[in-house]
Amino acid sequence: MRLLSFEAQKCLSCHSCELACAVAHSQSNSLYTAATYGEKVLARLFVLKGSPFGWVVFCRHCLRAPCLEVCPTEAIQRTSSGAVVIKAERCIGCQDCLRACPFGVIQINGNKAVKCDLCGGDPACVKSCPTGALSFLEPAEESRRKRLWAAKKFLFSARRST
Repeated sequence: MRLLSFEAQKCLSCHSCELACAVAHSQSNSLYTAATYGEKVLARLFVLKGSPFGWVVFCRHCLRAPCLEVCPTEAIQRTSSGAVVIKAERCIGCQDCLRACPFGVIQINGNKAVKCDLCGGDPACVKSCPTGALSFLEPAEESRRKRLWAAKKFLFSARRST
């Protein structure tokens, strides 16, 4: 399963990812049409403005997903790719998943729960990020990227102390 990855030091807090997500999940799939006809669009990730970097909060598609475990109607399911998704037709709007999510990313739209579904394997947020702060990686690549970042940070701090 590929994972959404976020690098805070690259984030401009521009909200491009939020907008792309909202449009990708709109009925019209068009920002112009949604705005013209007053369609309520809802992003499934959130940009928190920080200093000096922003922070994107999104569903982690947990291996042991609390939202999936508490859903009384089995509306929340894991796909064959590993993504945790909500089947709207089965959702009764009880909000148990909303309370169980440790990241606070599940929302209620009308009377149904909604959350990131990785856009079916081609996340709109990743495609829209102008700085590459968001990426969609295999777990091994994510681990390699983190190790490289940690090594650079260590080397930089070692140079500063000498």
